[in-house]
Amino acid sequence: MSLRRFALPALLALALVLVTGCGKSTPAPAKSDKATAAAPAAPAPAALPPAGPPKTVTLWHSYRDDERKSLDQLIEHWNKNHPEIQITALAVPFDAIIDKFQVAVPRGNGPDLVIMAHDKIGTWARDGLLQPLGDFGTPERLGRFLPQTVKPLVFEKAIYGLPLAFKSLVLFYNTAMVQQPPKTMAELIQVAKGFTNEAEGKFGFTYDAAGLYYHAAFLHAEGGQVFDETTRKLTIDTPEAQKAIQVVKDLHLVHKILPKGMTGFVITAMFNDGKTPFVLNGPWFISEIDPAVKWAVAVLPELEPGKPLKPFLGSEAILLSKQSKERDAALKILDYLTSDEAALTRLKVGRQMVANVKVYENPEWANDPVVKVFRAQAEQSVPMSNAVEAGVAWSPYDAALRKSVFGDSTPADALAEAAKKIDEALARLSK
Repeated sequence: MSLRRFALPALLALALVLVTGCGKSTPAPAKSDKATAAAPAAPAPAALPPAGPPKTVTLWHSYRDDERKSLDQLIEHWNKNHPEIQITALAVPFDAIIDKFQVAVPRGNGPDLVIMAHDKIGTWARDGLLQPLGDFGTPERLGRFLPQTVKPLVFEKAIYGLPLAFKSLVLFYNTAMVQQPPKTMAELIQVAKGFTNEAEGKFGFTYDAAGLYYHAAFLHAEGGQVFDETTRKLTIDTPEAQKAIQVVKDLHLVHKILPKGMTGFVITAMFNDGKTPFVLNGPWFISEIDPAVKWAVAVLPELEPGKPLKPFLGSEAILLSKQSKERDAALKILDYLTSDEAALTRLKVGRQMVANVKVYENPEWANDPVVKVFRAQAEQSVPMSNAVEAGVAWSPYDAALRKSVFGDSTPADALAEAAKKIDEALARLSK
């Protein structure tokens, strides 16, 4: 793809310093460049009956709809051609899979593999719930992925999974209402005001402004951050963070284009009903849009010239459970599901923004208007930290946003309170 601008030598250098484990490299599946394939062209010689009972690799995930359909296709394909190793998948609701995994694994239960966003790696590695990949994470294998999807999977010089897809926010807009997306927030505000009528429940710009995940785009644009990877410290109450909250507060109070109390269901309904032209959301939003709605996506606008909104980048990966008793078999499945061929199926059927570089070199996907935007936004994103400390910040920061953006607190007071609660939580965590 023409947008490929990656420092692969740096990625290879990263892989060479990873802590080695006991896993052995598994050859990658045979590769195909055909973008029209509905399923990966995995090696499929005449399937012979296994010499003994087949090994079973259990995979937990929280996929739904098209994502689950693509995963099911891949699993069916593997099981048909590999009687010696069978994959058993369990779909666990998104709001339950984290707790379920954290309870099951310490008791010697749970899956061999789990699909999860990278931000849990630090906590789960610390708690002994994951196995590092060790020498399975070769430079050749890691080199097939976008570097920014691999780096977040490293914790304390060990790599804990291989990436499936990346997720970030982009600007969704209704093309029947807006013909050209705004390049700056000033432009967005001006256009959004023309579509705002509070009495009719119409607002020009809609997103979950009380959630840190969404707010981070403004925070990073102002030069702020949640966790400093260099100093390994949280940076909550800073002038940059205060300024970012004030920008969003003004969208609500001054410009009056941003409503309060927005949740996923309400945002989807507003966009489908034509009550908002602009929505800040991620790739999961695509499947929620009514087929009758005409829409497009754009890279997030600049807050000011030279200061683009930079959302979080999440790397969704397959992680190896500490309790897996079939490590070698599980690694073969891990390699298969993250292969270039499997990625093609997950993009084509599941509409995932896959992590594999080779897929984006294919003109069909390099020129796809939706894929192209998400791929470009990945270059203007900030990977979420997988540090244990960073995970503690989410709830207090969300509370600070509610109190300051939509409440009576000033950004400074709300962030000071959040920083205090985070410090208290970290103190309890260290005991």
